[in-house]
Amino acid sequence: MKGILEDFADRIGLRGISFVRAEEPNSLFVEWGKICQGKMELARFGQVFPPLARKMDMRDPVFLAEWNMEILLARHNPNHSFKALGDFPSSRRDVAMLVDEEITHENVLSAVKRAKAGCLDSVELFDIFKGKGIPEGKKSMAYAFTYRSNERTLTDNEVNTAHQKVLDSLQQNLKAVLR
Repeated sequence: MKGILEDFADRIGLRGISFVRAEEPNSLFVEWGKICQGKMELARFGQVFPPLARKMDMRDPVFLAEWNMEILLARHNPNHSFKALGDFPSSRRDVAMLVDEEITHENVLSAVKRAKAGCLDSVELFDIFKGKGIPEGKKSMAYAFTYRSNERTLTDNEVNTAHQKVLDSLQQNLKAVLR
């Protein structure tokens, strides 16, 4: 669901949004969160309580997002620009790491930004796992890092150097253990 909400926000030109896990109870959701831009709450989303979903004849888990349309329409950018596809090939590096359970995707992105890896083009979370084989209080997070230059094809050495900066930052700032 988070990916769908990110895609929606991107398509309407919302920038600088963050996803915040809500700790306070909610009468509609089992687990829920907020989408914020700065301190402004734009939306709430989460999994609907199963008994409530069953009342509506839903057998499978139901996820719901509720946007504050008044704020959304005031803050969206109808003239947002699209990023052109690069002329030069990209290079991808996947990383799985063990982190404390309370580490969020936003914490990871912050650590990645601190690395200042100049040719890092994108960061994509593709797996979170807790359970068998993972120590208590920890979780495994897996990311795809894409490196690209707009001026030329990067060498393996350039990609490896940039990627090592990212790995060092994850280890130093999050105490991540690479798998």
